[in-house]
Amino acid sequence: MDKLRTLNLPPHRGRDFFVTVFVEPDPDEFDSFEITTDADQWGMGIHFQPDDPYGSQVEVARIDTTHGEPHFDRLYKPDQPKDWLGQNYTYEQARRDLLTNWREYAEQYFQNHHESE
Repeated sequence: MDKLRTLNLPPHRGRDFFVTVFVEPDPDEFDSFEITTDADQWGMGIHFQPDDPYGSQVEVARIDTTHGEPHFDRLYKPDQPKDWLGQNYTYEQARRDLLTNWREYAEQYFQNHHESE
């Protein structure tokens, strides 16, 4: 999938957090791109920059439609379960869930991965 946009979230635990939206097909092929009508697949993930400025960003939670059906990758949990959300689950529902609960998911990530505050 291609990155559509990355938006800053408020800092949390002294770290910069972001939400990134991914879509397929490549949005550069369109004058304007509307996820609900133009995307064959979509995804949204919450991530942060680790202490190492050269380290890869750490993804905390992701909802996407790869594998043919919307699902929630709960990357904040040690076993990282994939919860299937059903064919009727929409991008707007994913957006609302992740943007409403991202701090809770981030806290669970830090607790489960034994990172100090």
